[in-house]
Amino acid sequence: MANSKANLDGKRSAWIKLGGAAIVVLGLLFYFYPRDKVELDDHGYDASVALYRICNQRDTGSLRNVAEQIAQWESEGSISERSTESLQKVVDLANAGDWTQAGRECRRMMEDQFQR
Repeated sequence: MANSKANLDGKRSAWIKLGGAAIVVLGLLFYFYPRDKVELDDHGYDASVALYRICNQRDTGSLRNVAEQIAQWESEGSISERSTESLQKVVDLANAGDWTQAGRECRRMMEDQFQR
């Protein structure tokens, strides 16, 4: 009886270890999975720097101003569609109150502009 309980505990422990290892492997795959780099034009980069500051300060007034500026650049055709989409994603995250993720997206966009 005691032997079967020890055997059951050993199997359970093995499954827990296997599950933990699978989670670690999936996490590493997700972290290192290649993603598309965002290429910003000059206006897009300037806006991403401003948005990064705004997200860190959680400044809703400045967020509104930058969103309006992005919309103006878009209507004038002076900002690329790709830049507009990326910046709008950040604005939407910040408007939803997810300031931390919005800041991360800004930082990622700015880092994508430099070769390593």
